[in-house]
Amino acid sequence: MSVSLVAAAPRCYDTGNFTTNSTYAKNRDLILASLPPNASANGGFFTTSVGLNSDQVFALAMCRGDSTPDDCYSCVNSTIYDLMTSCPNQKEAWAVDPCVVHYANHSFFGTLVLDPVEAGYNIGNITSNLTQFDTIWESLVDSVVKNASNGSPTLKYATGEADVTVFQRIYSQMQCTPDLSQQDCDYCLRQSAAYYNSCCHGKQGGYVRRPNCFFRWDLYPFYQPNASTSASLSPPPPPATPPTPPASPPLQSVDSQITKEEGGISSRTIVIIVVPSVLFMAVLLILGGVVLPKRIEKKKQNDQNSKIRVDSLQIDFNAVRVATENFSDANMLGRGGFGPVYKVI
Repeated sequence: MSVSLVAAAPRCYDTGNFTTNSTYAKNRDLILASLPPNASANGGFFTTSVGLNSDQVFALAMCRGDSTPDDCYSCVNSTIYDLMTSCPNQKEAWAVDPCVVHYANHSFFGTLVLDPVEAGYNIGNITSNLTQFDTIWESLVDSVVKNASNGSPTLKYATGEADVTVFQRIYSQMQCTPDLSQQDCDYCLRQSAAYYNSCCHGKQGGYVRRPNCFFRWDLYPFYQPNASTSASLSPPPPPATPPTPPASPPLQSVDSQITKEEGGISSRTIVIIVVPSVLFMAVLLILGGVVLPKRIEKKKQNDQNSKIRVDSLQIDFNAVRVATENFSDANMLGRGGFGPVYKVI
């Protein structure tokens, strides 16, 4: 299991001292007090100077690339306190943990400084195939160095990850003071990686700190991920299925449309209403003018035919009485469903 990294003590340079209440002392206190608010308000990096000639003080503050403005402010403020406590009257001092704070009586902006150097490592050893591990580790370091050194004038910071096995992943973080050139940042980080290999190869994580750059790696995530500054040597995930585009609305003529604000309806709506109405009226006219008179005429003919048939079935009663000899029983043949049946003579 990884252990916590040891905090680096501030470095007090032997380039000269100042006395309490001197102009240089006042300028130093003034410039250090300006670093926390300005660094947090400017993306985590700020450089400035105050004073003239031998009393001039130059200062730099840099927060870790994944810090929030509030975290940056607190970090710089805490680092300044440690620096002033450890180096009360030195004209130049440097602290790199947890943030970089550097002040001096000369300009050092944009200048690569490799010393002093601080390094540390985790106590655990790499238990997997070390040759394979080194190959993956070196490839990841190279990728993160390039990303960090190619950063902007306000941020030269990058992180990266690489899978060793299904269950093991390497995490790396690098940062330079952004006042360095791309070449100096690249050199500083590669020197730090080489320094780590010379002192701590085979360990499960470690760090190297210099005045201008910072390098750390481990087998667990120790930084806040940032998609814009991260690199990964793992296979990229498959592309997501693009969403189905919405169906295109049907084309319609601009001239034929009447807006709702005008209180009208479209010509298409008018056609839908009028055409069925016209057809319906036409049908009624046809029925009324052609079909209906024919049906009435046919009904009259049917009524006349029925009357003729009924009339033809009627027989005079006197003729029937004579033919049956006054309904004589001798002429009765029998009885039916409607009464007696007679023989006609």
